Amino acid sequence: MIDTPTLASPFAADAVTEAALAEARRRDRFWVGYSGETIPGAEVADYLDALRGLLEQHGWTRTYQQDDPEIPEIDESMSLKAMIVSAWRYVREALGPDRGPLTLITAQLRVDSGGAAAVGDRVLNALVAGLTGTSSAIATAWVVRRGRTWGEVRDLLAAGADFARAHGPAALSETYGQES
Repeated sequence: MIDTPTLASPFAADAVTEAALAEARRRDRFWVGYSGETIPGAEVADYLDALRGLLEQHGWTRTYQQDDPEIPEIDESMSLKAMIVSAWRYVREALGPDRGPLTLITAQLRVDSGGAAAVGDRVLNALVAGLTGTSSAIATAWVVRRGRTWGEVRDLLAAGADFARAHGPAALSETYGQES
């Protein structure tokens, strides 16, 4: 079982939830995935839980270094084929399943989500906007801010899953008489 947000999680505040709910109500297609179909809240929650689980397993990093010391220097005496094979091996190793820690964006690429990814992004964006008191925010930009901690990222993902389960399209249609 994956932990739920801590009691001190700023995302658990009623004001944050209300702001995210307002965003979900304002956007007619908030719960619609890339397929054009409505994605159930439980499916979005499972996607966000899978992201959190992957990051807990491999570790989280805010960003990757641009000057990775593991990248081999170019040996100009190598043949083109040898260079391509060397580059391919490095890429395969870097993206392999045992490589970590991962950024949130890298984890998103690894979790096969179908349409839940688009809706999950909207949920996270709405929660961050509610937290920051802005009309819109991008969660992946919030996550990479200097000083951000894994605890804050974990709380965001957990709160997003909780929000999707509690306020998904079925809950909105029951509460507000909208079609899902």
